[in-house]
Amino acid sequence: MWLRSIVWLINMEQCDYYIHQCSFTVAEGKDSIEHINRLITSNIKSISNLESVETLICNANGRITDSLQILRIEEQMLLLGNSEATENTRKLIVSGIHWNEDVRIMNGDGVLSKITIIGSEEKMQKVTPWGTGINENKWRNLDEKYFKKTTHKGKSRIDVILKNSEVEEFINDYLGPYSNKLRREDWNEIRIENGILSFEEYEHNLLPSELGLDKFVDLKKGCYPGQEIHARLESRGKLKRKIKKFNSEKIIQSGKYSSENGKKINITTSNGKTGFFIVNNLEEETIKIDDFLLRYEELDTIKIC
Repeated sequence: MWLRSIVWLINMEQCDYYIHQCSFTVAEGKDSIEHINRLITSNIKSISNLESVETLICNANGRITDSLQILRIEEQMLLLGNSEATENTRKLIVSGIHWNEDVRIMNGDGVLSKITIIGSEEKMQKVTPWGTGINENKWRNLDEKYFKKTTHKGKSRIDVILKNSEVEEFINDYLGPYSNKLRREDWNEIRIENGILSFEEYEHNLLPSELGLDKFVDLKKGCYPGQEIHARLESRGKLKRKIKKFNSEKIIQSGKYSSENGKKINITTSNGKTGFFIVNNLEEETIKIDDFLLRYEELDTIKIC
């Protein structure tokens, strides 16, 4: 790998990377897909090798408790969730196994890591050897590291799943000495800009439709926790609560506020002067709170992490 390091020293190009704090659960056994499929809002019955699916876990009241990224690796299912919900999610997965099913659940926390790398297309080609033209739902396996490439507003993003013991070596060999490790605040800024929701939104006892996450809910797939509630809400039509992105004149902290005209504002995520908030029946272009204004915009494309 010394040659790769020399190339980095010559070019002195910098990549930004973020090490996620997420949970890792492995499910295996001939009935594992069927079992996991009963617990989530998406349908994974036809998931293929090295394909991944983003989905939600909800409670009996239809409220989101966790989001999952599910990656199939041959006969195993790797479930990546939010670290804040690890205990409850894993308890749900284990307790739902039927007595006559072949399903084994293993804890991968402390064994695996997920890294997100962000940069220009030119920089990303130095990280992955296969260039462009990648199916964004498919992962690539290279030396027992798993890579998936996506694009966010003109910038390339590569997610990497690898062993904890290989993280430092990977950063040195693939990203180079000028790589920049992002803080949690930096990652929040990126996900706010790109409409990516996380546990900071889910923890407020919200429905998928209130967060604009209907695309992760398949009402035709069969029963799962919260399905009846979701079906009932779909038939009613219009939502009262909705998530939006804001920009403010001043720094504002997350929390619950009342606007000048009495609107209840729940700022779920704040990164200085920008963030996400939930509000009821908002029609105004701006919201006045105390002595400053929030300007909001609709989230056309909403993702989860």
